[in-house]
Amino acid sequence: MKAYGFISEKIQTSENWNYAEDRASRRKRRRKEVREFRANLDRNLSDLSSRYDSCLPHDFQYKYKVIYEPKRRFLSMLEYYEHVFDWGILIPVEPMINRSIDSHSYACIEGRGQHQMIKDMSRDILSHDFKYALTLDVSQMYANIPLWLPKKNIRKKIKDPKWLFHFDQIVDSSIGTPMGNGDSENPTGVPIGLKISTLIANISMFTLDHDLRRLFSIADDPALMNKLADQYVCNKFLTARTADDLAELSKGVQYLSDKFYAYVRAGVKLYRFMDNFYIPHEDKTFLHLLFDWIALYMAAELRMPVNPKWQVLDLNDGLPMVGYRIYADGHIRVGKKSKQKGVRKIRKGKKMGLSDEQIRRACSSYLGTWVHADSRNLIRKYNMEKKERLGAKINRRKSQCPFENVAHSQQRRFEELLYDPASGKDEEAYLMELRDYEVIPSIKEFFDEEQTKPKPCLAIKYEWQGETLQYTDERGRTVLIEKGKEYYSYTGSKVLIEQAQTEFSKEDLPAPTVIQVAFNKRNKKFYKFT
Repeated sequence: MKAYGFISEKIQTSENWNYAEDRASRRKRRRKEVREFRANLDRNLSDLSSRYDSCLPHDFQYKYKVIYEPKRRFLSMLEYYEHVFDWGILIPVEPMINRSIDSHSYACIEGRGQHQMIKDMSRDILSHDFKYALTLDVSQMYANIPLWLPKKNIRKKIKDPKWLFHFDQIVDSSIGTPMGNGDSENPTGVPIGLKISTLIANISMFTLDHDLRRLFSIADDPALMNKLADQYVCNKFLTARTADDLAELSKGVQYLSDKFYAYVRAGVKLYRFMDNFYIPHEDKTFLHLLFDWIALYMAAELRMPVNPKWQVLDLNDGLPMVGYRIYADGHIRVGKKSKQKGVRKIRKGKKMGLSDEQIRRACSSYLGTWVHADSRNLIRKYNMEKKERLGAKINRRKSQCPFENVAHSQQRRFEELLYDPASGKDEEAYLMELRDYEVIPSIKEFFDEEQTKPKPCLAIKYEWQGETLQYTDERGRTVLIEKGKEYYSYTGSKVLIEQAQTEFSKEDLPAPTVIQVAFNKRNKKFYKFT
């Protein structure tokens, strides 16, 4: 594992401290202490940089507060300049630490939040046909983190002495305060409410992530494997209840032992959201054994207790996690509490006579949670759909090809098909065989909103018979128009639409043609079939 040094050089730059203050002040700039700090910004940031460089002892003046929503928590509050200091020392270091944290740990890591977690877990449950899930958490994690644990783990990644001095000062700040346990020999407790607290929690857990995913290297010890396999087989016989269980037992002890060996060698899928662990698996008995191993590991290696409210759940009944409920078929529903609170607020707004748009804004936090679940009917029921932008309507209309058995990938830009005699190129290079056409409304939804008549649009299906053409689309990708392949295109040309409606019919097709660029007496450009 690579350890990083010389971090102080990156921290002691004016750009780093200015960025740290900007991040620390987000959504707080109206507060008095923030305004006072920003009134003498350059001097205050210079003081923080000097304080870091001189390694002076910290004087933490904590204030405490208890909140009860969603559950009782004991918060620790510091002055604003301490928050800026925390951001300043974390900005260069956090990416280094996050690279060592397991890819299936999601809390307080950029790009890996609760919404990404439920999507990944839903996909894995569906693809691996998991039936059960073990869910557990650490009992009062922040209060029970031993202070030696984050200090030990951080030194595997960081070796800059100045940075480690300030980190140790922050970790030790809970000693002798209500946040700690009061044990001078084995102090525990990390303050809740600081930016660095989440990093300390992730650092304390990241060795467990790696060891648990590999099942604590049990497969490397044959004697231990045999003993645990016997325990697994015994538990299978003791817990058999259904006809499927009895059918599996009838295959014999050796079959069950081989199954256990395969589970251990394969490892497990692990999802962690701070101190909450979710482990899906196909075998309920194996998950009960796994819980025992986790509890022993946490007690022996981390000195942290497991919450006794652990469960092994049947995924057919749903797995509650981070405000959602995931089922065995990968279906994601909104959590019961989130749904109830959101519906109550919507109904209250309707009783007050607010418009749907006003209610949508007032309930945006709930709707923002709902849209990440399979909750289209719930949102539609209360008329809380977000108003669709014009660009999305255009893309949806274009994606609905009017021709059967034609894929969206076969659409080609109309402007690339045109033959301009002034270019000096051969007309045969732009030859196509027109096979079908439809005159359809253009961007119908937009014109309905304006209460005007939709403009007509011509969709043509053709086989390209000219030379291979190439162009670059809006996303920078190279698109080919190849000879012998079938495509379709759209155009709003009035002349082409008039030709399609009056000068020929579908009975004349298929027929070879070229779409030529021409000019009228007023030198205005138009297109026509030739």
